[in-house]
Amino acid sequence: MTPKNSYFHADRNDLLQFLQPEKFKNGLDIGCAAGVLGTQMMRASVVNNVDGVEINTEIAKQAELVLHKVWQGGIEAVLPDIPLKNYDLICMADSLEHLMDPWKVLSELYQNAAAGTKLVVSVPNIREKNVLLPLLFRGQFEYQNSGVMDRTHLHFFTRSSLIKILRDTGWVVERTQPNIKKKYLKWWYPYQLLEEFVAVQYFALASK
Repeated sequence: MTPKNSYFHADRNDLLQFLQPEKFKNGLDIGCAAGVLGTQMMRASVVNNVDGVEINTEIAKQAELVLHKVWQGGIEAVLPDIPLKNYDLICMADSLEHLMDPWKVLSELYQNAAAGTKLVVSVPNIREKNVLLPLLFRGQFEYQNSGVMDRTHLHFFTRSSLIKILRDTGWVVERTQPNIKKKYLKWWYPYQLLEEFVAVQYFALASK
Protein backbone atom coordinates (compact mmCIF):
# COMPACT_ATOMS: atom_id res chain seq x y z
CA MET A 1 0.00 0.00 0.00
CA THR A 2 1.43 3.36 -1.02
CA PRO A 3 1.75 6.20 1.55
CA LYS A 4 -1.08 8.04 -0.22
CA ASN A 5 -3.42 5.05 0.02
CA SER A 6 -2.36 4.21 3.58
CA TYR A 7 -3.51 7.70 4.61
CA PHE A 8 -7.05 6.88 3.46
CA HIS A 9 -7.01 3.48 5.20
CA ALA A 10 -5.29 4.50 8.46
CA ASP A 11 -6.30 2.75 11.67
CA ARG A 12 -7.91 5.19 14.13
CA ASN A 13 -8.05 3.10 17.26
CA ASP A 14 -6.44 6.04 19.06
CA LEU A 15 -9.43 8.28 18.42
CA LEU A 16 -11.83 5.41 19.11
CA GLN A 17 -10.34 4.97 22.58
CA PHE A 18 -10.67 8.70 23.21
CA LEU A 19 -14.39 8.53 22.43
CA GLN A 20 -15.15 5.58 24.66
CA PRO A 21 -17.28 5.08 26.71
CA GLU A 22 -19.51 7.61 24.90
CA LYS A 23 -22.49 6.14 23.00
CA PHE A 24 -24.28 7.67 20.02
CA LYS A 25 -27.07 6.82 17.60
CA ASN A 26 -26.00 8.48 14.36
CA GLY A 27 -22.59 9.81 13.41
CA LEU A 28 -21.32 11.96 10.56
CA ASP A 29 -17.65 11.48 9.71
CA ILE A 30 -16.35 14.52 7.79
CA GLY A 31 -13.29 13.51 5.80
CA CYS A 32 -14.20 9.86 6.27
CA ALA A 33 -11.55 8.56 3.83
CA ALA A 34 -12.25 4.87 3.14
CA GLY A 35 -14.55 4.59 6.16
CA VAL A 36 -12.11 2.97 8.59
CA LEU A 37 -12.96 5.18 11.59
CA GLY A 38 -16.67 4.86 10.94
CA THR A 39 -16.40 1.09 10.73
CA GLN A 40 -14.37 0.94 13.93
CA MET A 41 -16.90 3.08 15.79
CA MET A 42 -19.79 0.89 14.68
CA ARG A 43 -17.98 -2.35 15.54
CA ALA A 44 -17.16 -0.99 19.00
CA SER A 45 -20.82 0.08 19.46
CA VAL A 46 -19.77 3.69 19.99
CA VAL A 47 -22.15 4.70 17.18
CA ASN A 48 -25.04 2.71 15.73
CA ASN A 49 -24.86 4.20 12.23
CA VAL A 50 -22.23 6.32 10.48
CA ASP A 51 -22.50 8.44 7.34
CA GLY A 52 -19.54 10.16 5.75
CA VAL A 53 -18.24 13.04 3.66
CA GLU A 54 -15.22 12.48 1.40
CA ILE A 55 -13.76 14.76 -1.25
CA ASN A 56 -11.76 12.07 -3.08
CA THR A 57 -14.10 10.38 -5.58
CA GLU A 58 -12.30 7.03 -5.70
CA ILE A 59 -11.95 6.80 -1.93
CA ALA A 60 -15.58 7.89 -1.41
CA LYS A 61 -16.68 4.87 -3.44
CA GLN A 62 -14.74 2.64 -1.05
CA ALA A 63 -16.37 4.33 1.93
CA GLU A 64 -19.81 3.70 0.42
CA LEU A 65 -19.17 -0.05 0.83
CA VAL A 66 -18.92 0.19 4.62
CA LEU A 67 -20.82 3.33 5.66
CA HIS A 68 -24.56 3.94 5.36
CA LYS A 69 -24.40 7.04 3.16
CA VAL A 70 -21.48 9.05 1.78
CA TRP A 71 -21.59 12.55 0.33
CA GLN A 72 -18.83 12.95 -2.25
CA GLY A 73 -17.30 16.42 -2.24
CA GLY A 74 -15.77 18.99 0.06
CA ILE A 75 -17.71 19.69 3.25
CA GLU A 76 -18.13 23.34 2.23
CA ALA A 77 -19.98 22.25 -0.93
CA VAL A 78 -22.14 19.44 0.45
CA LEU A 79 -22.99 20.86 3.88
CA PRO A 80 -26.31 22.44 2.72
CA ASP A 81 -27.48 18.96 1.63
CA ILE A 82 -26.70 17.21 4.92
CA PRO A 83 -29.52 16.86 7.51
CA LEU A 84 -27.27 17.74 10.45
CA LYS A 85 -30.03 17.53 13.02
CA ASN A 86 -30.16 13.75 12.38
CA TYR A 87 -26.74 13.29 13.98
CA ASP A 88 -25.73 13.30 17.61
CA LEU A 89 -22.02 12.90 16.78
CA ILE A 90 -19.92 14.76 14.21
CA CYS A 91 -16.34 13.62 13.59
CA MET A 92 -13.58 15.72 12.07
CA ALA A 93 -10.49 13.52 12.28
CA ASP A 94 -7.52 15.34 10.75
CA SER A 95 -9.69 17.42 8.44
CA LEU A 96 -9.77 20.93 9.99
CA GLU A 97 -6.22 21.66 8.86
CA HIS A 98 -7.18 20.96 5.23
CA LEU A 99 -10.08 23.44 5.06
CA MET A 100 -9.84 26.88 3.49
CA ASP A 101 -11.94 28.38 6.29
CA PRO A 102 -12.34 26.02 9.26
CA TRP A 103 -13.94 28.82 11.33
CA LYS A 104 -16.81 29.09 8.83
CA VAL A 105 -17.33 25.32 8.66
CA LEU A 106 -17.30 24.89 12.43
CA SER A 107 -19.74 27.80 12.82
CA GLU A 108 -22.15 26.34 10.26
CA LEU A 109 -21.95 22.92 11.88
CA TYR A 110 -22.76 24.47 15.25
CA GLN A 111 -25.62 26.56 13.93
CA ASN A 112 -27.29 23.65 12.14
CA ALA A 113 -26.62 20.79 14.55
CA ALA A 114 -29.20 19.63 17.08
CA ALA A 115 -28.86 20.66 20.71
CA GLY A 116 -26.67 18.19 22.58
CA THR A 117 -24.71 17.14 19.50
CA LYS A 118 -21.09 16.17 20.23
CA LEU A 119 -18.15 17.09 18.00
CA VAL A 120 -14.91 15.10 18.10
CA VAL A 121 -11.85 16.62 16.44
CA SER A 122 -8.24 15.60 15.96
CA VAL A 123 -5.53 17.88 14.60
CA PRO A 124 -1.75 17.65 14.20
CA ASN A 125 0.20 19.48 16.91
CA ILE A 126 2.47 22.13 15.39
CA ARG A 127 4.22 22.55 18.75
CA GLU A 128 5.65 19.03 18.54
CA LYS A 129 9.44 19.02 19.07
CA ASN A 130 10.33 17.70 15.61
CA VAL A 131 8.71 20.82 14.14
CA LEU A 132 9.56 23.30 16.89
CA LEU A 133 13.28 22.58 17.38
CA PRO A 134 14.35 22.85 13.70
CA LEU A 135 12.36 26.10 13.47
CA LEU A 136 13.82 27.50 16.68
CA PHE A 137 17.48 26.59 16.17
CA ARG A 138 17.89 26.32 12.40
CA GLY A 139 15.07 28.45 11.01
CA GLN A 140 13.68 25.44 9.14
CA PHE A 141 9.96 25.08 8.49
CA GLU A 142 9.84 22.48 5.76
CA TYR A 143 6.77 20.74 4.38
CA GLN A 144 6.77 16.97 3.97
CA ASN A 145 4.71 14.27 2.27
CA SER A 146 2.92 13.31 5.49
CA GLY A 147 2.75 14.02 9.20
CA VAL A 148 2.42 17.33 11.03
CA MET A 149 4.07 19.22 8.15
CA ASP A 150 2.01 17.58 5.40
CA ARG A 151 2.06 19.72 2.24
CA THR A 152 -1.73 19.69 2.07
CA HIS A 153 -2.17 21.37 5.48
CA LEU A 154 -3.52 24.90 5.18
CA HIS A 155 -3.73 25.63 8.92
CA PHE A 156 -1.74 24.67 11.99
CA PHE A 157 -2.93 24.11 15.55
CA THR A 158 -1.67 23.71 19.10
CA ARG A 159 -3.79 22.53 22.02
CA SER A 160 -4.70 26.09 22.98
CA SER A 161 -5.51 27.22 19.44
CA LEU A 162 -7.69 24.14 18.91
CA ILE A 163 -9.66 24.99 22.04
CA LYS A 164 -9.92 28.61 20.92
CA ILE A 165 -11.28 27.89 17.45
CA LEU A 166 -13.90 25.57 18.91
CA ARG A 167 -15.00 28.11 21.52
CA ASP A 168 -14.95 30.97 19.00
CA THR A 169 -17.38 29.05 16.79
CA GLY A 170 -19.82 28.29 19.60
CA TRP A 171 -18.78 24.81 20.73
CA VAL A 172 -18.33 23.97 24.41
CA VAL A 173 -15.08 22.05 24.88
CA GLU A 174 -15.56 19.16 27.31
CA ARG A 175 -12.12 17.55 27.24
CA THR A 176 -8.90 17.25 25.27
CA GLN A 177 -6.22 14.59 25.09
CA PRO A 178 -2.73 14.41 23.57
CA ASN A 179 -1.81 11.63 21.18
CA ILE A 180 1.70 10.62 22.26
CA LYS A 181 3.76 7.88 20.61
CA LYS A 182 4.32 4.77 22.71
CA LYS A 183 8.09 5.24 22.74
CA TYR A 184 7.63 8.26 25.02
CA LEU A 185 5.17 6.57 27.40
CA LYS A 186 7.85 5.23 29.73
CA TRP A 187 7.76 5.52 33.51
CA TRP A 188 11.14 7.27 33.47
CA TYR A 189 10.29 9.76 30.69
CA PRO A 190 8.66 13.06 31.80
CA TYR A 191 6.04 12.93 29.03
CA GLN A 192 3.40 14.63 31.17
CA LEU A 193 5.69 17.58 31.78
CA LEU A 194 6.67 17.69 28.09
CA GLU A 195 3.21 16.80 26.76
CA GLU A 196 2.80 19.68 24.31
CA PHE A 197 6.25 19.01 22.82
CA VAL A 198 5.90 15.24 22.29
CA ALA A 199 2.22 15.02 21.31
CA VAL A 200 1.86 14.50 17.55
CA GLN A 201 -1.88 15.25 17.70
CA TYR A 202 -4.53 16.64 19.98
CA PHE A 203 -8.05 15.25 20.33
CA ALA A 204 -10.97 17.34 21.53
CA LEU A 205 -14.57 16.53 22.42
CA ALA A 206 -17.00 19.44 22.31
CA SER A 207 -20.76 19.83 22.47
CA LYS A 208 -23.54 22.17 21.42
